[in-house]
Amino acid sequence: MNRQLLLLPLLTITLAIMAPTALAQSEGMQRAPSSVADGERALSLYHQGRRNIEAGELASASRQFREALSLDPGLMVARRAYARILMSAGRPDRAQGVLTRGLEVKPGDFVTARMLARIARDNNDAAVAIRALESIRPPVDSKDTYLRSHLADLYRRTGQHAKAAEIYAELHKADPSDPAWVLGRATSLDHHGSRQEARELWSSLLERDDIDPQIRNYGEDRVTALRDTQIPYGG
Repeated sequence: MNRQLLLLPLLTITLAIMAPTALAQSEGMQRAPSSVADGERALSLYHQGRRNIEAGELASASRQFREALSLDPGLMVARRAYARILMSAGRPDRAQGVLTRGLEVKPGDFVTARMLARIARDNNDAAVAIRALESIRPPVDSKDTYLRSHLADLYRRTGQHAKAAEIYAELHKADPSDPAWVLGRATSLDHHGSRQEARELWSSLLERDDIDPQIRNYGEDRVTALRDTQIPYGG
């Protein structure tokens, strides 16, 4: 009997310690179905939105996509569908914001980043386009090589010539047959002030038979300028 009395305080303490854990587990079990339900509801709203797009009801579709994203911010198909509606309504800035938020939720989402880069580039927002492409950077020998060339072009347009030259070098290594990569690197290094390397690249470009006559004439001018007078690019 005395042993039972001694055990009562210990039992009370044990229950007090276990109670918060049990409560947390119970709450977790209650939250999980709610989260699943939200995801299922969001997906259902997305499909409703798709049907409304097919029916030409863009306002209803837009509302359903927004509601879907409020339930599941990571439902990227709904996010991209909503961005397309915004683009069709002439609201590229808003579309960029929707997609940028998506990459915050799911960093490196390839399709979303590619879409954001295209919209931002067409919207003359090179900084956003660059960040989007930098978040994915597919291998140079993949079917998405064009994305790397877009990134190099954006670097060049924003004065980041060393970065542009680096990508063009990678592209040329992966595909030596394309003169565009030599031209891009020559131009970038010329802008960057790397005159010796630029002159060598312009010279190698002139050895090819598959370049445009205007590019050939300009290349000849740059080789002469860089060799004889060291005129800066554009001089």
